Parts: sequence; structure tokens; C-alpha cells
Amino acid sequence: MFGLDKDTTLYLQRLLLHVGIGILVSKFRVLAQVYLLVIVVYFVFQIIKRTDKTYYALGAAAYIAAAEIFLRMTSAMPFWELGKYLVIFFMLLGMFYEGFKLKAWPVLAFLFLLLPSVVVGYLNFDYFEESFRKAVLFNLSGPLSLFATALFCYQREIKFKTLLKVVDVMMLPVLSMVVYIILYSPPLEQIVFTTESNEAASGGYGGNQVSTILGLGMFLAYIRFLIPYKNNLLNLINIGLLGLLTYRCLLTFSRGGFITAIIMMIVFTVLFINWAPLAKKAKATVKLVGLGIGGFLLWGTAMAVTGGLIYNRYVGKNTLGEDQDITTGRGDIINEELLAFFDNPFLGVGVGMGKFFRIEEEGSNLATHNEVARMLAEHGVLGILALLILLLIPLGFLLSKNRNLLMLPFVAFWFLTINHSAMRVALPGFMYGFALLSVHYAKQKRPKTKPKTTALSRQQALP
Repeated sequence: MFGLDKDTTLYLQRLLLHVGIGILVSKFRVLAQVYLLVIVVYFVFQIIKRTDKTYYALGAAAYIAAAEIFLRMTSAMPFWELGKYLVIFFMLLGMFYEGFKLKAWPVLAFLFLLLPSVVVGYLNFDYFEESFRKAVLFNLSGPLSLFATALFCYQREIKFKTLLKVVDVMMLPVLSMVVYIILYSPPLEQIVFTTESNEAASGGYGGNQVSTILGLGMFLAYIRFLIPYKNNLLNLINIGLLGLLTYRCLLTFSRGGFITAIIMMIVFTVLFINWAPLAKKAKATVKLVGLGIGGFLLWGTAMAVTGGLIYNRYVGKNTLGEDQDITTGRGDIINEELLAFFDNPFLGVGVGMGKFFRIEEEGSNLATHNEVARMLAEHGVLGILALLILLLIPLGFLLSKNRNLLMLPFVAFWFLTINHSAMRVALPGFMYGFALLSVHYAKQKRPKTKPKTTALSRQQALP
């Protein structure tokens, strides 16, 4: 039942290794820096040495994008935006060996539409206590990581089996992160839950970004729930991971990552049921019933642990049960950014200038949480055109013969995440580019039919 072949044994070893990484880093945080160094050296060596450079370049960028928050929360990053730069580096390294398609000109157009506002920002920048370079890179490093990934992945052919291998690679640092969070956080009975994002239950880090990664892990586990491994032991482990990640994601009290994961699951389920043969549809239906029961039990557990406050959080009520701003201040920031757009509709206020516009006009120095509103404020009409390009590219793929089962869920992750967490991390940009692959599915082998025998052929066959 649990027979282990070579691939299964290797993946089990990787899972155990990453459980160990989570344990060690929770006890000795300095080891996180060693972990980062080993990751970079390992993937660079693999990309140079191996023949399947597309898989290793994608695997490297996927791993870094999924590990970025874990590395930040353990103080492993020498500087804040390193995760995005590493994604860009691995994508450029992949293009050095594998090139990119000339059909990707819309991705190049997206980049060029962002450049004029850099000049506008430079001309308007007069905040000497701030660095213009840092202001620009803080706001453009996310779009640049999206550009690099999209350029590499644009209609690049890949087997579905290889795509699932990259999904498995992405799960590994998420596993280390959730182990770290469990061990580093105080016991749940010592955590004081309110209806605000909970850093204590998020491993001492911002719950919004932690929930984004845990939500991604939920979806990755869900993919392998509907498209299972050949080995039953791996499937049992995966179901356990799905439950654990869902539970810890709820306890962060940050809704963005959890809601995004649920929407991705719904989109993926609809596509899977639509494309799967009848036998797999029947199996998926039975699984979904079991999943629904498990989800109900998890929600009940979270309600018990938080004293019912998790329900208040998701319906927009405070601890006393009174209605509160469900956007937690994000709506006000969006209004201020729209005001900046209406004041400077063509080129915007300039890259990195949105924050300073809000300081001067409203006295608010909060960083943006919504990438769409930031693009409008800082890039103006050109920002609208850039966003339209990003939306039209997958729409064109959808209307073509490209049947990437994961394209729409990945694009949904990008769009939903940038609307509650902007592009502060590399993950949404990477996931958008990752969605642009051209996936080839293995053809079903048809049983060979025996040639019909006639009376004449039987006579000829006689000795």
C-alpha cells in the first residue's frame, strides 16, 4: 500500500528536511542565513549543471518566491527586497540558457509603460530624508519580478508532470514556515485574540503576508488533493498539510490569504470537473464531500480556540460584536490614491510619490495596500494601459487552445493578492508569470485492438 519508489522516497526526504529546517531555525535563527545561502548556491549549480534548465530555473524562482516571507521573518535577508531580486536573477539565468519567445512583446510593452513615471518621480522628488532609488525600487521591484517571470514563461512549453513537480517544490518552504510558526509562536492558550490581525499567532510577523503564504500552501495542497500522488503515504501527508495550513491561516486573523485560497480552490475545482473524465469526476465529488466535512470541523475548532472572534473578523465586527470598517483602513488609502490620479491623470504623480502625496494632502504616511490604486496614482493612464495588458494576456490564452489548468487560479491569486497586499512580496508577480506557461498533457493510451480474423486468414494461419 505504501510502496516507496525512487521519486516518492526523494520527496519524502525533502519533506523531512524542510520540517527539520523549520525546527532548527525556530531554535537558532542565525541558521536562516545559512539556509538562504545554501538555497542560492544549490539552485545556481543545478541550473548550470542540469539539462532540464527550464524546470530548475522555474523551481528556483518558485522556491524563493514561496520562501521569501519565511526568510524575512527570520531576519535572513541582507536587504528587504532580496527575494524579488533573486526571482529576477533566476528568471534571467533561465533566459540566458533557454531564451524567450518574441511573441512576448505584450510583456515588454507592460514594462515600457511603467518607465515614464520614473522620470516624473525623479523630477518631483524633493524629500531629502528619503532615497529616490529606494522609493523607486520599493514600488517597482514587484512589477519587475512579474516582468521577468512573465517574459520567461510566456507560452513556454512544459509538460503537466513537470508543472506539478514545480508545485511540489513550492510547498517545501511553506512547510518549513508553518513548522517555524507553530514552534516560535506562544501556545495558543496564551495568545490574546482580538478581531485584529494577530502577529503572535503568525510567528511574530505581519499576519497579512503570513496568511498570503499559508493561503498559497492551502491551494498547493489542494491541487495535489484533486490530482493525487501515486503513493498513498504522500496523499495522507498532503491531506494533513492541507488541514494544518488552513487552521494556521485562520489563526492569523488576516482574511486576504484565506479568502484568496478559497477562491482559487473554487476556480480550480470548476476547471478540473469540467475537463476531467467521468471516473475522475466521480472520485473528485466524493473527495469534496469529505473536504467539506473536514472544513466544517476546522472552522469549529478555530471558533472554539478564538472564543468565536474568528466569526466576528470575517463578518466585519469588532470584539464587542459592533460593525467596523471591513477594509481596516485600506478604503481610505484607495480614496487618497484615486485623488492623486484625478489630479495627475496622464502620467500620475510619479513612481514612489504616492506616499508623499498622501502625506501632503491627507497627513497619512501609510504605505499602499492596493497595487491597482497605486498604479493609477503613480502611473496615471499609462498605469491603466499596463494593467489592461496584464488582464488581456491570460484572456487571450483562454480563448486560444492553451489549456493550462492552473492559469486562471494563478491569475486569480495575483489579482486578489495585489488588491489586499499590493506587490510587497515577489509571490503575486511570480504567480502571474507562472500562469503563462503552455502546458502539454500526456495523451491517454488507448488499448490496442486485436485485428479481426476472417475465415480466410484462419486458413492461412494453419500450418
